[in-house]
Amino acid sequence: MEDFDENATAPEHLKGMLTAEIDAIRDAMQIVQMFLGETMVAGVKLLQELEPKDN
Repeated sequence: MEDFDENATAPEHLKGMLTAEIDAIRDAMQIVQMFLGETMVAGVKLLQELEPKDN
Protein backbone atom coordinates (compact mmCIF):
# COMPACT_ATOMS: atom_id res chain seq x y z
CA MET A 1 0.00 0.00 0.00
CA GLU A 2 1.42 3.34 -1.02
CA ASP A 3 1.85 6.22 1.38
CA PHE A 4 -0.50 9.17 1.12
CA ASP A 5 0.98 12.01 -0.93
CA GLU A 6 0.41 15.21 1.04
CA ASN A 7 1.26 17.36 -1.98
CA ALA A 8 -1.30 15.71 -4.26
CA THR A 9 -3.89 17.97 -5.87
CA ALA A 10 -7.36 17.16 -7.07
CA PRO A 11 -8.60 18.03 -10.56
CA GLU A 12 -10.67 21.22 -10.76
CA HIS A 13 -13.83 19.39 -11.85
CA LEU A 14 -13.59 17.15 -8.78
CA LYS A 15 -13.19 20.16 -6.50
CA GLY A 16 -16.31 21.70 -8.04
CA MET A 17 -18.28 18.48 -7.59
CA LEU A 18 -17.24 18.16 -3.95
CA THR A 19 -18.07 21.79 -3.26
CA ALA A 20 -21.50 21.40 -4.86
CA GLU A 21 -22.17 18.26 -2.81
CA ILE A 22 -21.17 19.98 0.43
CA ASP A 23 -23.41 22.94 -0.42
CA ALA A 24 -26.36 20.61 -1.12
CA ILE A 25 -25.86 18.83 2.21
CA ARG A 26 -25.60 22.16 4.04
CA ASP A 27 -28.81 23.42 2.38
CA ALA A 28 -30.65 20.21 3.26
CA MET A 29 -29.53 20.47 6.87
CA GLN A 30 -30.76 24.07 7.06
CA ILE A 31 -34.17 23.07 5.67
CA VAL A 32 -34.48 20.23 8.18
CA GLN A 33 -33.44 22.58 10.99
CA MET A 34 -36.08 25.12 9.91
CA PHE A 35 -38.88 22.56 10.08
CA LEU A 36 -37.73 20.39 12.98
CA GLY A 37 -35.66 22.72 15.13
CA GLU A 38 -38.36 25.14 16.21
CA THR A 39 -41.05 22.45 16.14
CA MET A 40 -39.06 20.31 18.57
CA VAL A 41 -38.56 23.25 20.94
CA ALA A 42 -42.28 24.06 20.82
CA GLY A 43 -43.17 20.38 21.38
CA VAL A 44 -40.92 20.08 24.41
CA LYS A 45 -42.37 23.28 25.90
CA LEU A 46 -45.90 21.95 25.33
CA LEU A 47 -45.05 18.63 26.97
CA GLN A 48 -43.54 20.44 29.94
CA GLU A 49 -46.75 22.45 30.37
CA LEU A 50 -48.92 19.32 30.11
CA GLU A 51 -46.81 17.37 32.58
CA PRO A 52 -48.52 17.01 35.96
CA LYS A 53 -46.87 19.07 38.65
CA ASP A 54 -46.10 17.53 42.05
CA ASN A 55 -46.61 20.16 44.77
